[in-house]
Amino acid sequence: MKQSTNKRYVFFTVLALLCVACTPLIGPHSPTAYENATSLKAETLVLLSKANLPYEQHQDEVAEVMLKAEKAYEFVNGVPNNQLSAKQWQILKDPEGDLLGKFFKRWRERGVLSKVLIDEYKKLTAEAFDQIICLEANKEKATDCLPEGR
Repeated sequence: MKQSTNKRYVFFTVLALLCVACTPLIGPHSPTAYENATSLKAETLVLLSKANLPYEQHQDEVAEVMLKAEKAYEFVNGVPNNQLSAKQWQILKDPEGDLLGKFFKRWRERGVLSKVLIDEYKKLTAEAFDQIICLEANKEKATDCLPEGR
């Protein structure tokens, strides 16, 4: 009887491992997630260019962009097996990171930012959005969407 119980245990363990092995590592392609990323990229880069002006003049726009980033994160985070996409959005909006969240935090703290800093963050932010967009595009079909040399 004990040997039969062990065989069942092994069988169900192997069956569970096979089921886990067949689980997709990333969620399905979503046109909504793709649209969120592409439209927010354009809107964000325009806003970053305004950081040479006082933050107070644009704080509502900053709040709107961050809200849209939060919504985009929540959307992809709600899709099963989509942790990689959700993590990309978390990194992008993190105020303690090195991308969009930190840029807006610095702008708020300093009032205005230098052209050099703005240009550097625009480049980093564009690349981060490109990674998000590329991942979403590749869920539908294999796409060579990153610049050569990466």
